[in-house]
Amino acid sequence: MTDQLARARHDLASGRAWKARDRLHGLLCVRQDDEVLDLLATVLHGMGDLPAAGALWFVTGRDDDRARHSLAAWEERHGDAEARWRSIPASVRHVDRSESLRALDREARSLARSRRRGQGHEGEPPARWQEVLGATGCAVVGLGLLVVFAVGVVVSWRWVWS
Repeated sequence: MTDQLARARHDLASGRAWKARDRLHGLLCVRQDDEVLDLLATVLHGMGDLPAAGALWFVTGRDDDRARHSLAAWEERHGDAEARWRSIPASVRHVDRSESLRALDREARSLARSRRRGQGHEGEPPARWQEVLGATGCAVVGLGLLVVFAVGVVVSWRWVWS
């Protein structure tokens, strides 16, 4: 694993930030420690992807000017807790890391539950239209099946009695 980390550092030093980013993303599937997360966030920050860097620095808990600037960009791009939760790589989300990550998970789940009940953000219409649309779609499909069945019966009846 450290071989991959060393290669990523070499890629970064050689001016191939894109390659370091790809290596570190691959390494993230098997290793999610702060060293990998911080280096990947540093690479992303250097490439100008502040929201992605902010997501990783949120997980590590880093608190300096670069991290705060990136965190602000992350929060601006991913406005609510659900979007911020989904922007964190899945391999990192599923590792029990920090209280702040667990709190974000709870907030995202709470927001998702309230949206399912039709209580979206202030100013959003309730999700009733989804129920109406679903019922209408089921009725159209049911009616189509009924028509196909009726046509089949008529064609079969004519074939048998001709």
